[in-house]
Amino acid sequence: MTSFVENKELVAMTIILLLLSILCKFITGIFLNTLIREAENMSSTENKVLKQCKIKFRNCYKLNDGVPNIPVFVDKFLNRIQIWKFSMDGLSHFAGQLMMLSVFFAGAGACKGIIDGKTLGEILPFYLMSFLGLYLYFSVSGLVDVHGKKAALKTSLTDYLENHMAARLSLLDESEWLAGAEVRSVSAGGAILREMESIGEEQDKIQAEAEQTTVKQSAGKLIAAELKEKIRPERVETMEKSPAETQMEEQIFTKNQEKELEELLKEFFA
Repeated sequence: MTSFVENKELVAMTIILLLLSILCKFITGIFLNTLIREAENMSSTENKVLKQCKIKFRNCYKLNDGVPNIPVFVDKFLNRIQIWKFSMDGLSHFAGQLMMLSVFFAGAGACKGIIDGKTLGEILPFYLMSFLGLYLYFSVSGLVDVHGKKAALKTSLTDYLENHMAARLSLLDESEWLAGAEVRSVSAGGAILREMESIGEEQDKIQAEAEQTTVKQSAGKLIAAELKEKIRPERVETMEKSPAETQMEEQIFTKNQEKELEELLKEFFA
């Protein structure tokens, strides 16, 4: 017992490391219990981890048009959950390493007592403390049951994502597709109406241009008829006159005729 009291530093390190390893196990178990309890009501949960799971599943579903293997998705998500920068498996392994260090310091105290020539009764407390620490650690590990709780959480998440959320997202996709189809049909109908209106406007323009050309042609015919009526009596008068007079009158007539044509055309086009 004297060796146990003399090596207070080694005894303190053994106890501290033992308590830390047990604490890590308890923290992991409490965290998993919270997730399992919240996973029973996933649709209205306020847990940040489970909300993140739903968001990631929704994004993956929309990007890939579905999630073909939901259990694999849940496994990946559980492996990425962190507690104080540790994953759940990492924190459990860290607790095991702390327990091994506790046993190491207890063994170091026993070795130091043997070197100092202590008897078996004096170094026996170190062995007892090591065995007691191992017993407490494995008892807490069995009580916490990290692997069992993790499997239960995986079952709950897989059931919700596969049987509830995936079906809901598929219905939303169908409704969005139907709404998009209606919008596309309405836009296509509007485009057809606009094309028909533009075609009707073009036909009206062509018809108006045709009417204008017919009016111009009829007006030209009327002008030509009036000119013929004026030219005929003048020709009769030129036949009774001398050649010199007729030549002069023809020149004058052509000039007058050109002026009349210009005036008639100006009036017409004005």
